[in-house]
Amino acid sequence: MAEKEFRILSRGGQGAVTAAQILVEAAVIGNKYAQAVPNFGQERKGAPVYTFARLSHEPIQSHTYVYEPDIVVMFDPFLMELGIDPLEGIKDDSILIINDKELPDKLEGKFKKVGLIDAWGITHEMIGNVPPNAAMLGAIAKTTGLLEIEDIVEAILDTMGEKIGKINAECAKEAYERTVIYEG
Repeated sequence: MAEKEFRILSRGGQGAVTAAQILVEAAVIGNKYAQAVPNFGQERKGAPVYTFARLSHEPIQSHTYVYEPDIVVMFDPFLMELGIDPLEGIKDDSILIINDKELPDKLEGKFKKVGLIDAWGITHEMIGNVPPNAAMLGAIAKTTGLLEIEDIVEAILDTMGEKIGKINAECAKEAYERTVIYEG
């Protein structure tokens, strides 16, 4: 696998920074190199948060933000109404994973592949009113094929502990199964 770069777009309190850390741990479990680069603007709940990650089979040399993502992960489509452009810097073959019930018109036909997941719905159904990061991790694994869901589950359990991790791991597996993928 050539190095893959992620731009993760969220709002404060949605768990994207934790998701990036778990993504990195899952990659390491799967014998890959990985890094997460969080970027905090206004450190408050609801403020836009950009988080970046990289996965590779080779050591990663770059430690900068991601300007031309292979994968864009949107925890909240409302970010577009705040002026955040998920299309910024994308490549012809970029992938989108979005937490929504349907793909916003502005994004139709812009990505090579789209993984659509109602991460809020699954999370509320299975866990309650908590961030949708576990569900988003399941959707990332399903859509990209870069990580095994078993590695995501193990990383969630390692990071969150047995009690909280178990239900979050189940949530990630459920999201993996429910992610709808569109290509082309």
